[in-house]
Amino acid sequence: MARSPIKKQLNGVTLLKEYASWVYCTGCKKTIAYLCYITYDKCHLDFECSCGSKGNLYISFTNADYAPNKHPLTIVKNRLCCPTDQSPLITFVEKNLMHYNCHIACASCKNEFFHNK
Repeated sequence: MARSPIKKQLNGVTLLKEYASWVYCTGCKKTIAYLCYITYDKCHLDFECSCGSKGNLYISFTNADYAPNKHPLTIVKNRLCCPTDQSPLITFVEKNLMHYNCHIACASCKNEFFHNK
């Protein structure tokens, strides 16, 4: 059964699918990230694209507050994954981003992770 987000705000970005898949900058139409489908409960991303456009994305499937986790996300191939269970969460296309801040909560372990450039 497909999940439906309870909150979804997109500013300066578009998504290929309803709440996941490829994330595109609306300024230059380049891919800036890939958000995995069922492994996250919340994602908040603020970014500045290499084209100069700024934007943010906030998607949540729950109102729950998650415990911040100090451990860095694990890199498996090119994906940032949960360090607890290796669930793939998000991939950034670094060459298309000047900088970004991301808070993402793992659906499995219920921890929130922070990652930035």
